[in-house]
Order: sequence, then C-alpha cells, then structure tokens
Amino acid sequence: MDYEIKLLPIVQNDLRKAKKWYSDKNKALGEEFKVAVNKEINYIGKYPEHYQRKYKELRQSLVIRFPYAIYYLLDEAQKRIVVFGLLHTSRNPEFIRNRMSE
Repeated sequence: MDYEIKLLPIVQNDLRKAKKWYSDKNKALGEEFKVAVNKEINYIGKYPEHYQRKYKELRQSLVIRFPYAIYYLLDEAQKRIVVFGLLHTSRNPEFIRNRMSE
C-alpha cells in the first residue's frame, strides 16, 4: 500500500534550488536530477521502512546518481510520510534535525 507523501514547502524550495544548480550546468542534467528525486520519493511511498532511522524517527534515503539525501518521517498510524528535507550529502544533517523542531 502506498503512503500519502507530504513535502514541506521548504523541501520544494530545496528541490527547486538543487534542480536550478544542475540546470545551470546542463539543462538535461537538471531534468535528470528531478526525475531521480521523484523516483526515490515514489519508492519511499511504497517502501518507507526500507531505510533505517538516522536520528530518532528520522529516516534518510539517498538519491541514485546524485549526492543528495531525502530526510523523512513515517507516520504509520496515518499512513503518511512527511519529507523534511532534500540535502546535499556534504552538508551537516543537523540542519534537517533543526527543521524538525520548528
């Protein structure tokens, strides 16, 4: 059963910025990035428990071919996934943990 996926508005901003960065290098690369992220989000929606917890209940999924991680929480009771961030893997994940407390 697929879970409902909720992207926080800040995540949509993260995605827009990252896609723009890749598009500035090569327009096709920006589209490939978007497809890879969407594919990973769809996978999370089908198999949310596939990825281990990284911080308390926060889980991390890596985007294939791109150095980005998707951070999310699974709400099993409501069959919902809340995505808190899309972050370059070189950045400190503490940034995402801080979003959780906002």
